[in-house]
Amino acid sequence: MLLKPYPDRALPALARVVSDVLTLAWMVPWALAGLAVYQSVMALEAIADGITSTGRTFNSWIEAIRSITPRGVPYLSNFLLDEANALQRASGDQLVALGNQVHGDIFQAAVILGLMVAVPPIVIVAVAYGSWRYRDMREMGAAMQFVRIAYLTGRAEQARAVLAYRAISSLSFRQLMRASSDPVGDLAHHRYDRLASAMLERAGLDPFRLPPGEMPQLEAHQETG
Repeated sequence: MLLKPYPDRALPALARVVSDVLTLAWMVPWALAGLAVYQSVMALEAIADGITSTGRTFNSWIEAIRSITPRGVPYLSNFLLDEANALQRASGDQLVALGNQVHGDIFQAAVILGLMVAVPPIVIVAVAYGSWRYRDMREMGAAMQFVRIAYLTGRAEQARAVLAYRAISSLSFRQLMRASSDPVGDLAHHRYDRLASAMLERAGLDPFRLPPGEMPQLEAHQETG
């Protein structure tokens, strides 16, 4: 299926561009807000780093105690080394492990909170607006294919009749009366130009994509060939 991103006319195309920019402008602050929350929570890593640093300091002190413990003294040497090992397990190693665990928990919390702030508003708008824009581009692309095939096969007048009937069935009464002061009379007398033009504009195409009603369609096709 052909996708046409923007209408032919300048004002509708500008409206689409503005809506695209506004949608992106909506997403960027939320992404920055999520990043700010992530960075704020990650600042708590200083606490985890402090715990880890304290544990390593204790271990360095205990290692210093081991280095000055006399060797070869019965009972005393083994007692002091055992006490140093027990003190390391009860203080330094536990603090290092706790600091690493807190560091990981802070990282997980920062990621989760950052995503909770940024993702919902971005996804809601992106899905809703993206779905509408995709349908809009497909509709304009399908209308482009319809007009192109009608033009190349020399059936522009028949395509204009189809567009006129679609205008009657799909345009609002306000749009219909703005396109023609007598839409029923136009259909009855095969005056399709105004209604077909209104339908093409509704589809995002310039009415001049179809040749005028009085132009011989086959000759136009041959000239383009």
